[in-house]
Amino acid sequence: MQNIAVIGAGMSGITCAEYLCSRGFKVSVFEKSRGLGGRLATRRINNDLSVDHGVQYISAKSSAFKKYLKECISLGYAEYWEPSGMDAQYLNQNKIVVGTPGMNSILKFKSKNLDIKFSYKVKKVIKKNSKQWAIDFENVKFQNSFDLVVFAIPPDQVKELIAEEKSIVEEMSFVELDPCWTLILNTKKKLGCYDFNRFQGGKIASIVNNTSKPNRNKLYNSYVIHASSEWTKENLFLERAAIELNIVKLLEDKLNENIEIEYLKAHRWLYAQTKVPLGKAFSKNKDNTLFICGDWCLGANVESAFSSGLTLAEFVESNFRHK
Repeated sequence: MQNIAVIGAGMSGITCAEYLCSRGFKVSVFEKSRGLGGRLATRRINNDLSVDHGVQYISAKSSAFKKYLKECISLGYAEYWEPSGMDAQYLNQNKIVVGTPGMNSILKFKSKNLDIKFSYKVKKVIKKNSKQWAIDFENVKFQNSFDLVVFAIPPDQVKELIAEEKSIVEEMSFVELDPCWTLILNTKKKLGCYDFNRFQGGKIASIVNNTSKPNRNKLYNSYVIHASSEWTKENLFLERAAIELNIVKLLEDKLNENIEIEYLKAHRWLYAQTKVPLGKAFSKNKDNTLFICGDWCLGANVESAFSSGLTLAEFVESNFRHK
């Protein structure tokens, strides 16, 4: 049975790894950060408060992903959410789900049996011979080699690691992802807006009342503000402190109120949302030893990430099950 490395512990990476692990493959997951999630991110503010600063909610269309979310809910890792301000017709047609107590909980029950190494940032992936790969990590010595390597990270990060794989790099070259500056904001008083607010054409793309979600600490007024991709691009390399103050000013102008700040923290997502997808579930090299998956392969949501990771895992199982 193949020895597989999965790089990235977001939805696509965990989905792929869990499927293969459950079918007897030896799988190791490597994540550069200290926790699960990718853009299903939850940041701990203090011992009493965590805030979702990436994806704000999930909906499902395919039967496989609907089943996944129902299992999350039945096990206590997620709940349905009906925020004020969201289009009533949309809510009638789509049951939206949030992780509990945070969005990254959506991945926790599928990752419990996985071998995940956190704070392992890949520096280089090296072809040892015709059949195996070695992985070089920053500040970590690691001796094992792998038969297959799965990248479940943004395409620009993959390109840096496998520049010699010309066909894959070329295939990914037209994929486009937009960045997003995000602000986590705690206020002394509740803001004068709905729980969910989406805007078109302005500098602010959305305002979400994180406190309104199920199983959140109601003693805080915590909000997540996503700047528009256009504004983010114009201010992509501005200092974090300046971004924080600028977004607060934009918010005050938008809501026409003075905001009393208790906490604020900006986060820059360089690869926040797919603008031009790859157009297929995954990419691979010619000898089927190196694979790439992610939401950006199919679209711009969590279900796209799930479908990409699952489709890749099914391909690997069908091609390597008896090898």
